[in-house]
Amino acid sequence: MAKILIVDDDKDMSQLLAEILGGESYEVNISYTGEEALAKIKENSYDLVILDYKLLGISGLVVLEKAHQVRPLMKVIMISAFGDDSTKAKAKEFGVYDFIDKPFNLIEFLQRIKEILENN
Repeated sequence: MAKILIVDDDKDMSQLLAEILGGESYEVNISYTGEEALAKIKENSYDLVILDYKLLGISGLVVLEKAHQVRPLMKVIMISAFGDDSTKAKAKEFGVYDFIDKPFNLIEFLQRIKEILENN
């Protein structure tokens, strides 16, 4: 069973995604802050991290950069309603696997997660 960490300060969004992904037989953890996410990433090996770009406290890009220092091969999907081209380019530099704009089509999002996890 794949293990996924959702990092988003929008609690409703995080819980909705966790319920949906749990229903797809993934093991899901949630972090509401970047600091909390980094602590979990250091303690656990996740198959995928779904990371919001705009977080309270440290940004998603900082989390992405620091997470890849700890776990260089970890796959990360960044999600954001604020994903301009320069943000997406910076995320790619820091090793993001995919960048998905909010709002997104849930069926397409789940399909993308499945594709990423199958390409180990």
